[in-house]
Amino acid sequence: MTRDRMSKDIENWADAYDVVTFARKYGLTVQQAKVIISSNGPSRHGCDMGAIAFVRAMRLRASRPSRTRKKLTSPAQ
Repeated sequence: MTRDRMSKDIENWADAYDVVTFARKYGLTVQQAKVIISSNGPSRHGCDMGAIAFVRAMRLRASRPSRTRKKLTSPAQ
């Protein structure tokens, strides 16, 4: 299975969210919405909980200082 292909074919799920509607509801990109729907199955409740957790995680990540290492400089002599 390639990386571009999702693990579940969400287009054939009868009661699943419409991807665009779901993305708009939570302020997600279409790709993010597809991943959340695919990961949480056709359950709307499961998808809602997955989206809430994802949005919270993204906010938390954005609020943290960068973890990149700063280049050490030698003191001037």
